[in-house]
Amino acid sequence: MVSFNRVILAGNLTRDPELRFTNDGIPVCSFGLAVNRRRSKSEEVDFFDISAWRELGETIANYKKKGDPILVEGRLQFRSWEDRESGQKRSKVDVVADNVQFLGGRGDGDGSNGGGGGGQRSRSGAGARSGGGGRDDVDLNEEDFDDIPF
Repeated sequence: MVSFNRVILAGNLTRDPELRFTNDGIPVCSFGLAVNRRRSKSEEVDFFDISAWRELGETIANYKKKGDPILVEGRLQFRSWEDRESGQKRSKVDVVADNVQFLGGRGDGDGSNGGGGGGQRSRSGAGARSGGGGRDDVDLNEEDFDDIPF
């Protein structure tokens, strides 16, 4: 039997990313993603809750804000718990991000977050690139900007 759990989503952040830390000091960033879906002549929107851990989460929290376009590659994770107030069992499916691609060019937005610039971060940090776009405090090289693969 083969198991496969992979998801790729491209959309816009529905809220500013929230960076928190576990009791062990591990950073985790939570944010919402709105993804448009065409359905015949109209469009519908799907909303997803995303979490990104460690350096990937810190990068998203530092460079992205509500409304910014982003591509997320990750896996689905099922969680269940008991509601403290009602005592009812609850469950939810979240996306855990492994890789993120900042979408949009330097001219998009107001430049306050660097506009994306095609920066990418991965969970492992291998091949990670800065997504600072127009920020003065980030050094960028030519290899920091690749074509978006779609």
